[in-house]
Amino acid sequence: MQPDHDERRRYQRVAFEAKGRFLAPDGSEHPCSIRDMSLGGIAISSDAPMEIGAQIIVYFDEFGRFEGPVVRSFDGGFAIATAISGPRRERLSQRLEALARGEKIEVSARRAFARYAPGEAGLEESSVLILADGQSVPCRIIDMSLGGAQVAVENRPPIGTGVSIGRMTGRVVRHTEEGVGIQFTDVPERATAFSRPFG
Repeated sequence: MQPDHDERRRYQRVAFEAKGRFLAPDGSEHPCSIRDMSLGGIAISSDAPMEIGAQIIVYFDEFGRFEGPVVRSFDGGFAIATAISGPRRERLSQRLEALARGEKIEVSARRAFARYAPGEAGLEESSVLILADGQSVPCRIIDMSLGGAQVAVENRPPIGTGVSIGRMTGRVVRHTEEGVGIQFTDVPERATAFSRPFG
C-alpha cells in the first residue's frame, strides 16, 4: 500500500484511544475506537473486518465525523485515509499535537470541536425541528453522530417528545444549556445515505 506508506511518512501518527461508531457500506453500524490518528488517516480498532477500498463513515465524540476508504487492514482493525482541509484541519493538528505531548482532551475542547462538524461535513447548521403535533421550530445543529444529534433551540420540547429533523426521526432524550439532545429512531440503510442525514 504505497499511498498509505507515503501518508505515514508525511504525517505524524499519534497513538491514543477514543471510542466511536462507524457505518459500513452495507448499512451495518459497529462500535470501534481510535488506535492512532494523523492528519491523513485513522487506524481503527474494531471486531468487524472491512475490505480494502470499502468506504466508511465514522464518528468519534472527541473529533466528530470522518469519511474515507479503507487502505489497509491489521489484526484487530483497519485504517482509513481521510482528507481534511480548512479550519478543521488546523484544529485537528493542534489537538493531535496536544495529545502527542500527553495532554488530555478537555470536555470544553470536545464541544468546541464538535460544533463545527455539521458545516465541515457539508451539512447546514440551520434547520427546522418538527414536533409530533406538526409544529415547526427553527433550530441549529450543534453536532451529530450515527445515533443522534444535539440542537440549539429556544423552546425545549419535553424529554420523550417525538421529533424529526430533515428526514431523520427520533425523540428528545435530554436537555442541554443550548437546547436538546435527540436520539434517532431510524438509521440510514447505507453509508451514502448518512452523508446527508438531515436531507
